[in-house]
Amino acid sequence: MKLSNLIKFTAVIALLFAYTGCNDMLENVEPSTSVSGEQVLTTADGVEGLRASMYGKIHGSFAYQTEYFVGPSAFTDETRNRPGSTRYQALNQAVQNVGTAHIASWNAHYEVIQDANLMIGAVEPDVLPAATYDRYRGEALALRAFAMHNLVKVFGYDPGNFSQGEIEDPWEEGVIVRTEPVLDVTDADLRPRSSVTEVYNQIITDLTDAKALLSGINSDNRYATEAFVDGMLARVHLYAGNWGDAVTSAQNAITNSGRSLENTDDGVAEMFNENTGGHPEALFKVVVDPSTENGDWNNDGPGTYTSTGFLAQLPTQFLIDKYEAGDYRLGWYRDCVEAQRIALNQPTGCDAVNDNGFSLVKFNGDKGNHVDDLPFMRLAEMYLIWAEAAAKDVDSPAAGVAPLQDLLDARNGGTVPATALTDMTAFEDFILDERMRELALEGHRFYDLKRLQRDIRNPDGSIKMRAENYRILPQLGSGLRNVNELLVENPGY
Repeated sequence: MKLSNLIKFTAVIALLFAYTGCNDMLENVEPSTSVSGEQVLTTADGVEGLRASMYGKIHGSFAYQTEYFVGPSAFTDETRNRPGSTRYQALNQAVQNVGTAHIASWNAHYEVIQDANLMIGAVEPDVLPAATYDRYRGEALALRAFAMHNLVKVFGYDPGNFSQGEIEDPWEEGVIVRTEPVLDVTDADLRPRSSVTEVYNQIITDLTDAKALLSGINSDNRYATEAFVDGMLARVHLYAGNWGDAVTSAQNAITNSGRSLENTDDGVAEMFNENTGGHPEALFKVVVDPSTENGDWNNDGPGTYTSTGFLAQLPTQFLIDKYEAGDYRLGWYRDCVEAQRIALNQPTGCDAVNDNGFSLVKFNGDKGNHVDDLPFMRLAEMYLIWAEAAAKDVDSPAAGVAPLQDLLDARNGGTVPATALTDMTAFEDFILDERMRELALEGHRFYDLKRLQRDIRNPDGSIKMRAENYRILPQLGSGLRNVNELLVENPGY
């Protein structure tokens, strides 16, 4: 039985529309849907459908595809648009005061949170076997934390950075915390933004609860597992500056995943190809079936932006120059003509972005129809978190060398240089470079610079946006604020 036969979705926006009278706000309301209180999920088929919907909200959303993976690179120094292409050109140039607007989504993340809240709070325990019920709730808690962190790292300053920016007083506004399922239109209350600290506390609570429910469940990385929860805890604690907790969680993620770093030239080069490598290091990947997609990937998928289609965003020479000769990760870069998978005119202008005319093929439509699986977390990130957090925990670069060298050895990337060990700033600089080499086009670069209060630079080293510029945070916009008068705008807008 289909989910649509069990649940009738009703628009919360209809209620809000009655108060606002603004029909142009429909895309900005959060959450956009609710479930009738008379049709709470009470069958196993319904719960399975809800679970599918929860994951489907991720792979079916631009916010978790190109916006998530490519946007943070385009806004920084990792990618630039090929001459003649315009996709993400505004992010490349930060024109017309758009700032970070095009890597910011609000509604899409709350759609995931709404499904997660339904799974956590609207499913009766006796509908499923106890073990399955616990597992699905653990997955929902993990995805709610994942979505909430994606929201707060965009719309708020990171913990400890509240005095950052061109503002007189510390700015601690985060996002709205919603942990209850919306079962009826009367549940769709308006509420203000919680502080960043409150949001992080909720995220960590969710992940702690999820870890208990998913204990020992690590075999299928298509779904949230204990290892993914450990990885999220490591990532969140890194952002929060909880160094010891970040180290422990990263180590737990490595151990519980049962995975190891790829350490051969071919293994590294092909790890993102679903037909050969299949993401062997992924702690969590959303699998996308090319035969059932509706065609959006042809126009909006990350591969369409970067390699398989329009080659709109190409790796900069600044990025490519970060690699030493012989680094296995250079296998992630290929000639534009070779990388392109569709019958367009031969691409031109690729060598205007980098000397070799390279495309970055972490997304290359190898499954067909321009479709790629989405690896939201990989094992290598855990080694990088471990290294950075271990060094900062004791204020000594030497404490972070071992996990960093393990990653470099696996990639044939050389040794940690002595210059990186002179002080913590030098070590942080090297970590940032290594995160570029390893995680380019995986949704990290802008947020790494933001959390470390670094200026956003162009590939030539010139400053594009200073760390204290108010536009580091995006504008919520009148659409959200007209619907919810309790929302306060980010400063400067």
